[in-house]
Amino acid sequence: MTQLLPLDLAEVMFEELQRNRRPPDGLLHASSHITGSLRHAMLDVANAPKIENEFISEMPLLIGHLIHSWLHNTLRSLGVHYSAEVNVTPGLPPGWGGTADAVFWNPDLKAHVLVDFKTQKGEGMRYIERGGAKREHVAQASAYYYALEAMGYRMADKLAVFYIPKNETRSRDDIIMPLLVDFDPLPRDELFTGMAERTDLTNAYLDTLPPPNPHALTPEAYLTDALAPVQDREQRIFFEKGSGTWTVKLMPHWSAAYCPYDTELCDCSDQGQTKIGEFDVDGQTYIPRKGYEGISPTVFPELLGE
Repeated sequence: MTQLLPLDLAEVMFEELQRNRRPPDGLLHASSHITGSLRHAMLDVANAPKIENEFISEMPLLIGHLIHSWLHNTLRSLGVHYSAEVNVTPGLPPGWGGTADAVFWNPDLKAHVLVDFKTQKGEGMRYIERGGAKREHVAQASAYYYALEAMGYRMADKLAVFYIPKNETRSRDDIIMPLLVDFDPLPRDELFTGMAERTDLTNAYLDTLPPPNPHALTPEAYLTDALAPVQDREQRIFFEKGSGTWTVKLMPHWSAAYCPYDTELCDCSDQGQTKIGEFDVDGQTYIPRKGYEGISPTVFPELLGE
């Protein structure tokens, strides 16, 4: 049977998506390295081999890029006075790079307002509305804020993340709309000190790697003593409606589900979940699970906003 088209459209799309990924530049990036797994950051900067993504794994990134482009085109067509895709690398600490999505001029404040765009699953918008901007997004945008200040921009006191939902939910009660979430920037010294520490540790790791001469390094070559350990699991708390208690579990960091490395380099994707205790119905009394008495809870019922 004769092939209907003289090319494979799916293959064309997949190859183009792969080609358009950010090439290695030897820098840490606030968009992906400022929080979360230091091991991932080190391996990324070292250009360690990654698992080949399936086609569908590339689609969220494409959707995000398309929404960003559409929003920029819309703002430009309306004559909005702002700067798009501002390179803030010159204002970031040495060894870091980044691009601010949008810097608006507010004539009433006589200052610039930084806004970062984030696409978000519709199911997650309720948590943004209730709990505010995500921790990693606050850190990323704060770094851009101080970088813009260092580059001569007069900045407003607050900055924001604009969350754009990508889909509707199954619940008819959900009203899914974009959210502009504003906040104060994180303390500069604390933020930049943490970034500098990551830079130093990453550079120390890179110094332990043999040069790729004449061939690329084997996966084993990346496993030096300076490579950061696999990221720890995080405590999370869950309300049990049946019993009225709160279960505390050790859970993988959210990024573990998207670990781009084979388990030989990082096995955080194989981390499971473990119950370590529970709070009684009064929400005050913590009862550790047998064998986990040495772990104190860091999450509490009152923080849920139930």
